[in-house]
Amino acid sequence: MVARKLLIALILMPIITPFVSGQYTLESVNLIVYSDGYVKVTEILKPEEYTVSVSLPLLGSNIRGITVTNEIGVPLPYKINGSSLIIYFENATLIKVSYYTPDLTHKRGSIWSISFISKIPAKITFPDNAVIVDLTDIPLEISGNSILMPPGNQTVSYVLQYRPVRTEAPAAPTSGTTTEPFNSTAPSSSGSSSQSSSTSSEGSTNWTMVGVLAFLALAAGGGFLYMRRGGEEKAIDIGREDFERRLKEYELTKDEEKALLYLFDRGGKAKQAEVREMLGIPKTTAWRMFQRLEKQGLVRVYKKKRENWVELRL
Repeated sequence: MVARKLLIALILMPIITPFVSGQYTLESVNLIVYSDGYVKVTEILKPEEYTVSVSLPLLGSNIRGITVTNEIGVPLPYKINGSSLIIYFENATLIKVSYYTPDLTHKRGSIWSISFISKIPAKITFPDNAVIVDLTDIPLEISGNSILMPPGNQTVSYVLQYRPVRTEAPAAPTSGTTTEPFNSTAPSSSGSSSQSSSTSSEGSTNWTMVGVLAFLALAAGGGFLYMRRGGEEKAIDIGREDFERRLKEYELTKDEEKALLYLFDRGGKAKQAEVREMLGIPKTTAWRMFQRLEKQGLVRVYKKKRENWVELRL
């Protein structure tokens, strides 16, 4: 009798499972960058039929002001489970998720960088005084202060021009926000703060476009000097013992230390997949590790011939 029940359960499992937790299609990804480093993430997804919940990976661990609504702006129940957002719905045809996080950006000197991974093209809207100085890939589209980056592991570096006359956009909200009207064709805004930080005033110079065009012109002419991706070899003028001693100054895990030593022994850079295989860790774990190392200024992650590379910055 027990064996019969078990057999029936195994037969019915593939049929029942889609009704419990289903898949979805990611329709759009929009990132609004604030001058204080916060990023508003807005994702629109279309769940498959006959599902009651979906699991959406979050782009950061420090999440604030999260809202989840359906296509007409009605809030949907959700819960955060580790690095994923579990969304429960009934008859929603589209789901809109918005939240704020500081985890996508980091700053080194005067240079800000935003790094993320997206399965579809992602639209990034910068403050009106931002000047882009480096990109992993050529944008698919440039429009005002926004650029559309292709899918994959992307990093865009930028500087903020000082403007004493202009008023800086306020920091991103740190608490829940009011539900906004649903719009699947353009990045949503959270009131006047998002609009002021993502839209240039009439007649002002579009510094984001200037930076992108300058970058493309220099790259096309072979004169790109700043943070050249996949450029010439960089000599390491430090011994291995001294390098190991310098690593002790940082709070590194064993895997992080092994990864940095692996890069050192190979002239300062290697394919990200090689380092991951050497450590024997999953792709997502490796990505988070390199994100931490990049935020500490220890490595630089860039793309070369459709492959992700990691380079020492010490």
